[in-house]
Amino acid sequence: MKKTHISVATVLIGGLALTGCTSPEPTGGGEEEGEAREFELVESTPSASGEIDAIDWALSEEPNSLDPDRANGGDSDAVIANVCEGLFRMQTDLSVEPWLAESVQQPDDVTFVLGIRSGVTFHSGRDMTADDVVWSLERHSRPESGESDEFSNITAIEKTGDMEVTLTLEEPDPQFEYRMAGGAGIILDSEVASAQGQDYGTAGSEDACTGPYVLDEWNVGSNLSISRYDDYWHTDGRALSESVTFTWGDETTVANMVRAGNVDGTFLAEPTLVPTIEDVEGMSIYYGASTGAEKLIPTDRGNATDPRIRKALSLAMDRQGIVTAGLQGIGEPWKSPAGPGAWGYARDTFEAAYDAIEGVPVSPEEADIEQAKELVAEAGVPDGPIVVASNGTQLRNVIANATVSAGEQIGLDVEVRMYSDAEYGELFSSPEARADVDFVSDDWYLSKPEALGLYDNLLPGESSNYLGYEGDEYVELYKKAAAIYEEDERAGVVSELQALALDEMLWIPLASAPITLVLDDALTGAPTSFVYRTYPWAAGIGAAS
Repeated sequence: MKKTHISVATVLIGGLALTGCTSPEPTGGGEEEGEAREFELVESTPSASGEIDAIDWALSEEPNSLDPDRANGGDSDAVIANVCEGLFRMQTDLSVEPWLAESVQQPDDVTFVLGIRSGVTFHSGRDMTADDVVWSLERHSRPESGESDEFSNITAIEKTGDMEVTLTLEEPDPQFEYRMAGGAGIILDSEVASAQGQDYGTAGSEDACTGPYVLDEWNVGSNLSISRYDDYWHTDGRALSESVTFTWGDETTVANMVRAGNVDGTFLAEPTLVPTIEDVEGMSIYYGASTGAEKLIPTDRGNATDPRIRKALSLAMDRQGIVTAGLQGIGEPWKSPAGPGAWGYARDTFEAAYDAIEGVPVSPEEADIEQAKELVAEAGVPDGPIVVASNGTQLRNVIANATVSAGEQIGLDVEVRMYSDAEYGELFSSPEARADVDFVSDDWYLSKPEALGLYDNLLPGESSNYLGYEGDEYVELYKKAAAIYEEDERAGVVSELQALALDEMLWIPLASAPITLVLDDALTGAPTSFVYRTYPWAAGIGAAS
């Protein structure tokens, strides 16, 4: 029989109590009925007992770049995480520890003095220096870099000793170590990366990193391989597999790879594939915490700019139907823009604030529909249809159709517009591409367990603030939270920020789905949570006992 790790349990992930969730019977709102499921969240699979020759791994799409400043998406990150390393590293228990930075001192609230680890070699064989650290951070901070937003509060990056770098901030930042544990903290070989210029990170280029694996070969459109770096500086973290080969395809292709036994594992883009592969002999399915939550993201096109329209749609959305039909019951209706994995500290505070949220029903009742109709009457029905985008996947279609159904119940005309995957991706980066769309849906995950990191996306001027929202109270509350290092106090203010975002319904939360790992029973040692996007998850995979 197929082994699927599904059970009712409360487990500890990094000291955080996370409870397996049971989905009730379907209540509508989706294309097809799924089954009620129960699932357990685990931190990682058991440690491996020995080395293996190779791993074959499936990605949901080909990486667009292995340059952390140009990479876009979880699949690029999943490869980079095994090749490159940062000043700090998030562990599988969601804690963060100094990594390429051996030590950190904080003489005041806006100064971080990093002692750079000696004895670290790049894959070129050259020793890492403080100059490489300064060069890398300055590269990440360039306006054209995908990591530049993580440096908006940093006013100076200076070499202050042979192996010491000091960063000066404009304002206190309790997220600093989290930021430096992601792409913004990756240290590159300045000689190798600068010599390649714009070609760095593309197929045929040499990597410039320090991690347990080195880029081996990238055959565009076919596969990408990495091999163990035998001179890796962290001997205890030596990779257990000699090589990893990545192939990719859409969700159907990935499912077929698993069913045919062509791959050893994959992190599923969505849990919708689980029913098609859970009977595969010799493969197991694991679930881990995610920082993401499925949500409807409004644009400034016009029909969704009135918060009363957004709040009315939220009241009428059938979230349980979305979970059942769109996520195959693997998830739960969700009331917050940030997923449960974003509560990396002061969890009791976040849970209490979450429980107090109103206006985000699991499934709408008559009172919710009546309240929504009143809001629409106050705002006035938009002149044209509200347009929601879909890329044709099961989950996006279910969410789009659930929005149509919600609109019908409260007197709003909602229309679905279909896009190819490439076109759908453009909606998130191009104002011109989304000029004819009122809502796009996405899980919008974070690379760090810090809910505050989600709410900066809604600040005025942020490229991801598609709505063009400008709220003075919101800005002031964000600044207040962003200056608090004491975690319990910060969690309280972040919860106030969450309440304000929901009062304006800046993003409409819908559902939370776990990270889904599929792994051959002969293998073990992989983490199961979102940390795989920044942690060298493949290095720990080896033989099962």
